Amino acid sequence: MSAPFSDDLREFIHTWVKSVWALELLLFLRRNDKRSWTVDVLTRELRSSNFLVEDILASLVQAGIVRHSPEGYRYEPAAPFLDGLVRQLADAYATRPLAVSKEILAGSRSHIQTFADAFKLKRD
Repeated sequence: MSAPFSDDLREFIHTWVKSVWALELLLFLRRNDKRSWTVDVLTRELRSSNFLVEDILASLVQAGIVRHSPEGYRYEPAAPFLDGLVRQLADAYATRPLAVSKEILAGSRSHIQTFADAFKLKRD
């Protein structure tokens, strides 16, 4: 059975969605895109920690998916392409949450492996 997402979506997940927490925060902001949210309110809504929420938000701002203003954070993709990827991700997560979760974990493992490989000693 094929994965429920495209290569573009897979790359998006591996680059910007580092955990299921990040996915849940992103999808929460997308569902509630009519308002801005503070870190404290998001922390309470998602039953998370300020540190984790701040870290995820910084990544989503860098990705151009979330905008930060004095009022807080708001889902506001910088390009329609990004909104389309987040829509695909939301659809995939709604229909195949385990497959999406596995893809997130696969991306995390590849980053950890790359980091670990940097410390391997090579034989001459």
